[in-house]
Amino acid sequence: MMPNKFFRHEVEVLLRVALGAMVTSAFLVTLAWGYEQRKQAQGWRETACAYRVADLAKSAPFVARDTDVRSACGRLDALGVSLQTY
Repeated sequence: MMPNKFFRHEVEVLLRVALGAMVTSAFLVTLAWGYEQRKQAQGWRETACAYRVADLAKSAPFVARDTDVRSACGRLDALGVSLQTY
């Protein structure tokens, strides 16, 4: 009769731990990548808002006077002019 197990118990435990570590690290790397992509997208959005505020300030100088809003996108929202997203 052939034994049911292909590897020794220690080898099977090692393989299961290694597989579990690989799955966990793949999940964490994917999560970190998504977080970084979101951070970069927010940075690009803030840059686009800054350009939009600068455009508005050229045509209406009173737009740039109020500096109590911390972000360019917040300033656009306070003015009622936001970026159009597609």
